[in-house]
Amino acid sequence: MRKFYCLLCFAFLGVAAYAQQDFTLSEQLFSRIAVNPAGTGNSANVNIFSVNRFQYAGSEGYPFTTMLNVHGYIEKAKSGLGLSFSYDRSGIAYHQIQAKLVYAYHLNFGKHNIFSFGVGLGIMNKEFDPSKHRFPDPSSLTPEYERFQNKTVFDASVGIEYANPYILIGVAMNHIPGFFFEKSTLTTNPVYYGYARGLIPCGDKFKLAPAVSYYYTGQFHVIDVSATGFIGKYVYVGLGYKTETTAYAMVGFEWNWLRIGYAFDANFGKLSNVAWTSHEIMLSFNISTKKNEDGKWKY
Repeated sequence: MRKFYCLLCFAFLGVAAYAQQDFTLSEQLFSRIAVNPAGTGNSANVNIFSVNRFQYAGSEGYPFTTMLNVHGYIEKAKSGLGLSFSYDRSGIAYHQIQAKLVYAYHLNFGKHNIFSFGVGLGIMNKEFDPSKHRFPDPSSLTPEYERFQNKTVFDASVGIEYANPYILIGVAMNHIPGFFFEKSTLTTNPVYYGYARGLIPCGDKFKLAPAVSYYYTGQFHVIDVSATGFIGKYVYVGLGYKTETTAYAMVGFEWNWLRIGYAFDANFGKLSNVAWTSHEIMLSFNISTKKNEDGKWKY
């Protein structure tokens, strides 16, 4: 009975999640190009970032997300160039793939101030397979939820970002073509995203990075508040809270070109009595260029 209840919840929450657009990640600010193309090429290194998220882990048919971002900076063109790919199983019968090229033009003010403008162009594919659901009364379903559906559409995003060694601020609009689509299970409305993060030196061996981000779809919004402490050169830990749904903790290790991170979420939403934990595993590589041999991370 517990599994059936979980399946039924995921079925209807999957419908809601699909209509409400994108997933959110606890470790999103480490690599922002999926939500803001202006963050492309934000350091002199080539960055490869991957993350896997297991939502409501341990429950049958739990949502799963994987993301891969690759980007770097072209000094002669004062531009960042990259690729972002993600796969999201937001419900038992719902699957979403996004792939886009991202570009950002950088205006440098002095040595440490960067103002960037970004654009992302790509595709989005959504799939709904109702045969994977188990409903108590299938005869009550509308025709929309009785047939297999698959649709691929053009996708585009724009954004701006300002960064210096102590502060990071960005805003973006994603899924711009959604203004012109009729709303349905397989279309996506525009999504608005904003964030700010600081970096406060606290002595020689500790830095504190408070952050806040805001996500709005026109139907609902999420506010994410967090604080991450970077201890020495190798370790960071953090705590955060997403409005109404999740509290989370992060821990990570950095060594030269490698960053490994883990986030544990405690969910307080509708499914907390069935599966209240979520997990994220992050792996990131920072490949030094000739202009930046030390491979230093930019937080």
